[in-house]
Amino acid sequence: MKWKRVWGIVKKEVKELLRDPIGLITFLFVPVSMMIIFGYGMKLEVKKVPFGVFDLDKSSLSREIAEKFKANREYFDFKGEVNSYKRGIDLITDEKIRFLLVFPPKFEEKFKEGKNTRYQAIIDGTFPYRATVIKSYVEGITVKENLDRLKLQDVLKVKSRYWFNESLNQDYIIAVGTLAVVLLISPAVFSALLIVKEKEMGSIYNVYSSPITKGEFLMGKLLAGFTISIPVFLICYGMTVLLFGVPQKGSTLLMVIGSLIYVAVSVSFGLLISNLFSSQAAAFIGTTILTVVPSVLYSGYMTPVSSMDMSGYITAHIIPTYYYLKFIKGIFFKGAPLSVLWRELAVLILFLVSVYLITYVTFKKREK
Repeated sequence: MKWKRVWGIVKKEVKELLRDPIGLITFLFVPVSMMIIFGYGMKLEVKKVPFGVFDLDKSSLSREIAEKFKANREYFDFKGEVNSYKRGIDLITDEKIRFLLVFPPKFEEKFKEGKNTRYQAIIDGTFPYRATVIKSYVEGITVKENLDRLKLQDVLKVKSRYWFNESLNQDYIIAVGTLAVVLLISPAVFSALLIVKEKEMGSIYNVYSSPITKGEFLMGKLLAGFTISIPVFLICYGMTVLLFGVPQKGSTLLMVIGSLIYVAVSVSFGLLISNLFSSQAAAFIGTTILTVVPSVLYSGYMTPVSSMDMSGYITAHIIPTYYYLKFIKGIFFKGAPLSVLWRELAVLILFLVSVYLITYVTFKKREK
């Protein structure tokens, strides 16, 4: 392999991008906008839940329990009482409230008599995750109300402490996950056009007839995509730490090394797609679908991998984002050293080598 030829391809691609200011701005703007949109727009926390009350008992007990919900303004947003069951259901249907508390007649009377006493929480189940969280909130307040009224002595207590992400800040989790998603999508989409554009323009025939080997050609394209994607990584990494304020406990050097390997994986995947397709539009669409869907749904970004079904669990383990996300979470939140994170790094390197070899084997320097 003659590295002079390789660097010639790298310089060519970099110069072409720099000569196209619109393309350069777009290339840098898209990942930045994704970081902002996902980082600020996506929230996993369930707070300020609007609710209503339908009180058929009008007793001090029903009012006290309802007041516990009203007083917790961080998690609940009281929208008022309703005068009929149907009105409450209509408000849930119109999405004016997310759940309705219903206190039946003789609620307090049954409680004082020691009978089994129940009130109802009708929860909007159109978004299962939110509904489950609301249910846990309601049950938590109910359990505390029972304990307070029984006036039991606290003989046994548990003191919980969160060891990592002590503040339970969901914004940190979103920002770190977005970094992993963006660093897969952006370099891959750009690199997916590096070979296929040569096919569309006809300049690929110059490659076919030149003395350059396919190894030199592919390595040049890989290094070009990698070089151009480094600023994207630096910008997104800087946004994660400075803009979103995610504290990093681990080594910056280890973070940079692992991230650059991950970027190289993304670029190599884009080259594979570029090699398989014959038009830029098809390569762009194919790469977008094959990177966005797995990285968002199966990497552990939105849903813990351990809670997925078998097909989702298997899918998660064959995409690089899953391993990179574990890697950067270990650095940001746990301060984990290389002795802990070497497995994730090894898998990313295996991805890089494997995808590049597949691209090398499938690329034909001369058409038959």
